[in-house]
Amino acid sequence: MDKALRQKVFERDTHCVKCGRFLYDGVACHHRKLRKHGGPDSLSNLVGLCSTCHNIAPESVHQNPQTSYEAGYLVPSWATPAEWPLKLADGRLVYLQDDGTMIETTGRKNVW
Repeated sequence: MDKALRQKVFERDTHCVKCGRFLYDGVACHHRKLRKHGGPDSLSNLVGLCSTCHNIAPESVHQNPQTSYEAGYLVPSWATPAEWPLKLADGRLVYLQDDGTMIETTGRKNVW
């Protein structure tokens, strides 16, 4: 992943999108649509997660795929990241855009 893109992710996501903890060096720049499913290196597909929420804790994104798909921390192989809502730590639902912005929605629940 391009260093400049990673920097943009952490400028947008100063806190873990799942738990809200402040992010510091060494945290995960997580692909919502996994690379093995064709997930791109794009701002709509990348989020900042603390290491606990990424893969350490029992309730982490990778250890709980069903709830992660429902909350938008993971995006199915058939879906487009910019069209799959993400639930932020504060409870808001947003669509991530490739220009680095977020569009807030009261929108639909993710169906997986």
